[in-house]
Amino acid sequence: MLSTLANKKYLSFPASLNHGDRPDFQIHAGRTQVGIEVTEAVTEQYAAYSALAEREFSDVFLEPAHFRWGAPQLNVEEMRGLLRQSQLTSDGWVGDGPEHEWALFIQSVVDAKLIKLAHPEFQKFDQNWLSVYDNLPLPNVHLGKAIAYLRPLLEDRWLQVPSFDVLFVEHGPVIARITANDVTHLELNDLWE
Repeated sequence: MLSTLANKKYLSFPASLNHGDRPDFQIHAGRTQVGIEVTEAVTEQYAAYSALAEREFSDVFLEPAHFRWGAPQLNVEEMRGLLRQSQLTSDGWVGDGPEHEWALFIQSVVDAKLIKLAHPEFQKFDQNWLSVYDNLPLPNVHLGKAIAYLRPLLEDRWLQVPSFDVLFVEHGPVIARITANDVTHLELNDLWE
């Protein structure tokens, strides 16, 4: 992310980066200090399902549609039952369903991190950023459409005090830079170029 931001002139040099806790990182670039909280968007249920498949099953198809937004929690035996199936058993997604679910998942990540940001022990900076790695089990999400669904869900979040100034979402080869006023898609910078 930092390489991409520097390449696109969103980060100035000289800069120093420090690892911390609450937030995860601090950047000092000139007179600006930025706190960056980093997280992953993933469903715990799907992560447990994937780990179970890797541990106990071989050559099995993982069916992520059972772990949609708002789906009931499955216990280990129910997950094993899904992994033993020889046919698909979910309804899958229709139309722009993945984009709607993506927006709800990302909103829930933002909400959880806003609670953490509001904690008195969480250090605030000139700028406070939230960086989310998208590891959601969703098929073929059209990022532009998904962000169009996400923006109205976040409208009041930008007005909270404290709030994040920028939300970065890494989705495949793109980082979406989302603020209260605009969205920019940044192609990930290849560190090996």
